[in-house]
Amino acid sequence: MAEHDHPAPNSPGWDNPDFCPFCGHRLPDGGPGFVDHIQNDANATCRDRFEEWRENVADDIGGEWSG
Repeated sequence: MAEHDHPAPNSPGWDNPDFCPFCGHRLPDGGPGFVDHIQNDANATCRDRFEEWRENVADDIGGEWSG
């Protein structure tokens, strides 16, 4: 997988919290494991892509988004 490719639409990374949806990496724990994953400097691309996703969601739903 190229550095900036999402996992395929049928990849477990989209529907399974045990995988990072941005790189497909298996996570030890879906919730805290994802946060640990994106906070790791080795996964800066995932962190950047998550922040971009989060900004897009916030723009889409406006004041309803508190995350």
